[in-house]
Amino acid sequence: MGRPDGDSLLCPEIFGEFADVPIALRTAVGDRLEQVAVARGGLLNACGAFNALYFDYSPQLRRYTVEPEPDTFITAPIGGPLPVLPAGAYVRLTRGTRELWGEVAGVLGAQDDVDQDGWAAGALSGAPATDKLDQQRIIIDTEVFGPLSTAELVERGRWLRPGGGLENGHLVGSVPSAVRDVSARDQAGSFAAHLAGPARPLLDLGPLPGWLLEENGEATEVDIARAVRAAVNCLGQIMADATGLRVWGLYGRSAAGTAAFAASATAAEVRSAVSRPAPAGRARYTALWPLLQTLVRKSDRADQLAGVAAATLVIDANLTLADAVADRTLPADTDVRVDDRWQQGGIWRAQPLPVDGLLAGLDPLSPAGLGYAESEAPFGEPSPGPAPVRHSTAEDASHVTVVHMDDELVVLTAALSKADLEAGRLELGHAVLALLPQGPLILQLHHDGIALPGNLAPQRVGRAGAGVRTVNWPQDLPPGIRLTVAAARAGRRLTATTVRLASPVEIDGFGTVFWEYDESLLLGSSERSTLPSALLRQAQQAGETSGAAEHTAGRPSWRPAVAALEHLIVEALKRDGEEGPADSRRLNGPRLTAALFGSDTRSPALLWTVIHTCEDLALLGLLTQSPGPQDGPDVFTWWPSTPEALEARANSGWEETDHPPGQPLSRRWIRPQRRRLPDGQQASPESRREYARWRIDVEGVDAETELPPGTTFVHGHLKGIGPGKPWHRHVARHQER
Repeated sequence: MGRPDGDSLLCPEIFGEFADVPIALRTAVGDRLEQVAVARGGLLNACGAFNALYFDYSPQLRRYTVEPEPDTFITAPIGGPLPVLPAGAYVRLTRGTRELWGEVAGVLGAQDDVDQDGWAAGALSGAPATDKLDQQRIIIDTEVFGPLSTAELVERGRWLRPGGGLENGHLVGSVPSAVRDVSARDQAGSFAAHLAGPARPLLDLGPLPGWLLEENGEATEVDIARAVRAAVNCLGQIMADATGLRVWGLYGRSAAGTAAFAASATAAEVRSAVSRPAPAGRARYTALWPLLQTLVRKSDRADQLAGVAAATLVIDANLTLADAVADRTLPADTDVRVDDRWQQGGIWRAQPLPVDGLLAGLDPLSPAGLGYAESEAPFGEPSPGPAPVRHSTAEDASHVTVVHMDDELVVLTAALSKADLEAGRLELGHAVLALLPQGPLILQLHHDGIALPGNLAPQRVGRAGAGVRTVNWPQDLPPGIRLTVAAARAGRRLTATTVRLASPVEIDGFGTVFWEYDESLLLGSSERSTLPSALLRQAQQAGETSGAAEHTAGRPSWRPAVAALEHLIVEALKRDGEEGPADSRRLNGPRLTAALFGSDTRSPALLWTVIHTCEDLALLGLLTQSPGPQDGPDVFTWWPSTPEALEARANSGWEETDHPPGQPLSRRWIRPQRRRLPDGQQASPESRREYARWRIDVEGVDAETELPPGTTFVHGHLKGIGPGKPWHRHVARHQER
């Protein structure tokens, strides 16, 4: 790709990986986007950031300097049916012969099963769209093309009146839940599909098609959509690194504006309302938009609910709550977490401590849709009636622990009881089972180190109580053996695997155990169970050649989200991968995702979860990663631990190298680091606290926790989402191995 003429910040690097963008360019783009955000009311979605660079938005003039062709805008009749209007889309608001132009500044879910004080039905939190329609609140910025004329101001005033068609300057109504397999809730994906499809002439005003022609010899719709999505993600990460911006999802917000809101009386009321559980120890779900509407109207500041100010208010409230959770300033006896980032601007969950195993280990700032999972009837569907009650004793009850849950994926461990092994059951828990589609499911079973016959690996299973039945377990599995089970929430496939121990364990009164196990279930069984001699020999041989990661029996069942998928990925490669040199097995990310969760599951978020986990496995040396043929997706390869495989792997061109200081550990993570401040500036108290917490987590209570003068602390984080699960905790996990 070549560079555009002049001093434009729109460079080819923006359309690739964030790690490949030069630091000087990141800083310059971040500074420009800070200015754009301030000029546009203190808020900027990453899709709008793409427009700001591509069509040259001037913060000084407060308008685009490139004149787009309005025929390429999405037409939205006031009071009529709404099309999909993703953030960043240019729109023509029409009523009769009158029209206004604007840009979508933000989109919120607008399902109405909420009260004015923010109370929301638990089944709403995390619920998918129903009936192929999705209720949305679309916030339009009508001044991005310059100040409105007097006539336009008068017309907009008419539309803002009660019954005029614009509720607080927002379009509210039902839109198609998906267009060409892209969810209407996927703002980056919908925006990319729009620019690559009907709005393609807009891109001809800039350099992207020419760059793609120069690099690939063509600029197909797929190529353009992929490039736009990559640029949106990259700009989101640049905003997350900008010193003057805070980031919530794809939204960049002026840090000064968020700080001002956090100190306000409205913020104090939000913190109080959201952290209040329901009576009798139950969880309460609070939707932010109706709560903010009620609080702001009481303060006689209705202007904060109009236009872009409304989206700014919602992002401020979410960031303020996230800070309170991270700083532990909310009531110490209450578990508070965000459960849904989409619906009503965010639904937060509060429950008295202690919480049950479903929440153990889940990041409170990663929405898991627990309300929808815990509800007896999914939102919009009739109740199936009470689930059958299974009376269990401590001896015959399997032990189930959820180790990861988000809006795409659930991963759990299940230590199988003797009763469930004999009955052909796999317990999942009512909450987990409620996440999965109705009807029969497919269980893809892997036994680490053992090749299962064809009738045992993929099995059709039915629902029963809090789990699935008619499971054909491999012969003589010992009670207490622990499975790792993963399922895509939109798919019908459960993928499960045993996890082989680094060394077999001899247990008095039982025998040899080769796989991770639950000691109480193992020793609680009344009869000794051992492997038949043929399987015993196979397990011993597998132990000599297995390339699986090391585990110990005493290790707790909880693992970070990345680790929870590792063995499932290795087993899927060993079973379904294409054969390579020296008995290696390989698949690219999309095919590996299909092997794990079924070919009918189409989710970009789930795909990237698998790819990023494979990248971490490659970093650990458990897989290798290589470019796909014809610039296709990267290929991940599993190698057995045989001399032939080691030689073939060495000859494949893959080498282990140390990562240069200051570079990301993998393409997924940004390292925590100290950053030099300009002369005369000092770190904020928040940065000092975060630095001290990081040092103690890494080096223990005796660590030096004082931040050096003239520096600040940059929290390690997942690219594009700002501070999240701390990077160093994953590093510690890697080093333990």
